[in-house]
Amino acid sequence: MKYLDKLVLYLSNFTSLSNKYILSICQSLIVVFIIKMLAKTFEILNNKFNTDDKNKYILNKRVKLICSIIIIFCLILVWQDYFKDFLTLISVVSAALTLAVRDIVVNFFSGIYIKVAKPFRVEDRISIGNYIGDVINISILSFEILEVRGEENAEQSTGIIIQVPASKIFTEYLKNYSKAFKYVWKEMSIKVPIDNNVPKVKKELYRIIRSNQTVSSIPNKMEKQLDNAAGEYRIYYNKLEPIIYTEIIDDYVLLTIRFLVHPKKVRNVENEIWNQVLNSVNNGKIKLYSAE
Repeated sequence: MKYLDKLVLYLSNFTSLSNKYILSICQSLIVVFIIKMLAKTFEILNNKFNTDDKNKYILNKRVKLICSIIIIFCLILVWQDYFKDFLTLISVVSAALTLAVRDIVVNFFSGIYIKVAKPFRVEDRISIGNYIGDVINISILSFEILEVRGEENAEQSTGIIIQVPASKIFTEYLKNYSKAFKYVWKEMSIKVPIDNNVPKVKKELYRIIRSNQTVSSIPNKMEKQLDNAAGEYRIYYNKLEPIIYTEIIDDYVLLTIRFLVHPKKVRNVENEIWNQVLNSVNNGKIKLYSAE
């Protein structure tokens, strides 16, 4: 404490502030530093020894929250004698600060709404405004998404992290790919000549899609998720199994394969199906349409 008293006296003389204010500032900085260091130490040890990535993330977030609460409590104790002065000061400058802190206040209450209403959670894939991505972090003022490309690029990750202000939840349209259940409908279109044996081609396509283990396992999982969501959402489907729709267009037949798939596995599943289709084309089981 002797060194702290000397430091307080020096800073008081240098800044012309009273010793009490300088002491409170020093105590505040020491409290914040110690608690931040403890939180960082825990994070380093947790990242090193915890092998479960999800559990690691949850523990780090909880420790940061607890440390933030402890810091606020300690600062209240340090500055409790000055609260009346602070309130007076705030009442004087509040009008001037209203515009400056407006966005922060709006984001703060929007962040509380996200925490309470949970329009999305960490790991959900969402689309908000012009961005699509997987939610990787939610804080009180903003949330972060790991960007993925658009549907035309199979929605694969770009590796770019986008920080979105929490208030965007009220100003932009939000799509949640996995709020009620984890799977989305995907469609693939195949053109075949109009004089081709269409029933035979459809039979081969059904064989290909049903032989895909990822696709074939989803209807049962989806049915359970629909049952769980029935009490909260008015969602129902008459058919969860893959289906092929037929449409005659000019001189060819358009076959549209519709099936359920996890949004993060779309490209892999499409790749497997197209490879199987090409094998069937090479084996003469399917003939693709080509405009002359």
